[in-house]
Amino acid sequence: MPLVGKVGRKRIRARIAMGVLYGLLSVGALTTLYPFLVMVSTGFKGVTDQNDNRLVPKFWSDLGELQAKYRDDKYAGDLAQLASTSLGGQAPEADVRAYEKLLMELPLHEWTAGFRQAPTQVTGRLNIRYQSWLRERYPTIDALNQAYIEENVGFQTVAPPAELFDRAFWKPRPGKKWDDWLVFKAQLPVEFRLPLRKNKRWQDYVRGVAQNQFDQVPADWKGAAKTFDQLVAPDSTKRLTDAKVDQFYAGFEKSLSQGIVEDEWRKRGSGDLPILAMETRHVEAQAGALKREFSTRNYRYVLDFVLLNGRALWNTLIFCALAVLLQLIVNPLAAYALSRYPMKSTGKILLFLLATMAFPAEVAMIPSFLLLRDLGLLNTFAALVLPAAASGYMIFLLKGFFDSLPQELYESGAMDGARERTMLWKIALPLSKPVLGYLALMAFMASYGAFMYAFLVAQDQRMWTLMVWIYQLQQGAPMSVTMAALTLAAIPTLLVFFLAQRVILRGIVLPGER
Repeated sequence: MPLVGKVGRKRIRARIAMGVLYGLLSVGALTTLYPFLVMVSTGFKGVTDQNDNRLVPKFWSDLGELQAKYRDDKYAGDLAQLASTSLGGQAPEADVRAYEKLLMELPLHEWTAGFRQAPTQVTGRLNIRYQSWLRERYPTIDALNQAYIEENVGFQTVAPPAELFDRAFWKPRPGKKWDDWLVFKAQLPVEFRLPLRKNKRWQDYVRGVAQNQFDQVPADWKGAAKTFDQLVAPDSTKRLTDAKVDQFYAGFEKSLSQGIVEDEWRKRGSGDLPILAMETRHVEAQAGALKREFSTRNYRYVLDFVLLNGRALWNTLIFCALAVLLQLIVNPLAAYALSRYPMKSTGKILLFLLATMAFPAEVAMIPSFLLLRDLGLLNTFAALVLPAAASGYMIFLLKGFFDSLPQELYESGAMDGARERTMLWKIALPLSKPVLGYLALMAFMASYGAFMYAFLVAQDQRMWTLMVWIYQLQQGAPMSVTMAALTLAAIPTLLVFFLAQRVILRGIVLPGER
């Protein structure tokens, strides 16, 4: 029965009171919804913008922000590389096309692949492209491992080989993997190609000589430069008068057997290399595709991570199913027995059951672990479901509901010769469907979200649930990937909540009305 009748609702005071009440409830709902939306939004971002707390990622509407994100991804967050390549932004279209043609003609050992995985990230565009190419080349991960003599657990863990052409004495490790890499590298589009530039090599060399202190750089080396990234490599004729410059050129020539990209560019264009102009042109032309790639990268990585550890899905599914089934068996039986066969100590039993709610679940974890260890049940589904098979609150709730059922139903059943088992199955349980549905939902959410206890009693990786794997992912992943993982993990509980709202409401309201 409603607290305010239909007639009373028409009064102004009642309408104002209800308006204030619904307003407060709406504000409370928004305060709950806002953190979730921030979590979803953060999953669309990356390391450059994951801390801005914006509900709508800025790069969705700001082309400048998209370009900054693109460049950070291209150079793997290397600040020195970003500063050194910020040149040629005003180059004409003809120079951009000539520069792109030059990049496509460079020998493979005179440029390195961009978009590698940054130290602060867990994947990158190059990794994704390379792994997709390997899937087409090798039917299974076992075939790849046999060819490369590696022990990858999935294509998601295969990393591109390192390229350290800027080191004078570095040589690639010969073998099938490097041969395949050269085939893959030759197919990369122009945006992936980062040429080995003399000026960049000189800037890195001077950083090392001056120990990253610009005021320690000799004046004749500085020229008009104010920072390391503005330094210009001296002409090779200076090698005759400066031993350190001579040392630089000696190492540079050992790593490059062909021409230098700056020298080659002077034959084709004018001014600085149009690197920034080329990147700006590409971002403008591919803005939509870049937005989609950046927005979905974290979610695609999490899905790959889950599929790589696919046993976690089965473990979670079995764990939830067993937990729901066991609680729907143990709790109703215990509550029915207390309701149908009351004893003098029934009140004390109920008090004991309710007393279990006074202690946090963490208090019982260590005793449960020791008991399960002594029984030899660790790293089994029994260890996961048995300690939570009985719930004091649910037994108390079900007993109250069973007590409220008309006794005439049981008397009629007894007169017709029905056994107690039949009355439980045909009378009590069908009438208790709303409460049992609520019990099943609570059991599902508790088992699905269990992390600490599941990790404690099932430390074998083959028994880890989805939540344990997500926790492991958080240890080395940036916040944006973590938020994407939590968002995907929340989808099952959200679906259950939206699809079972009526069951939840009836399970809460009906026992109170009884």
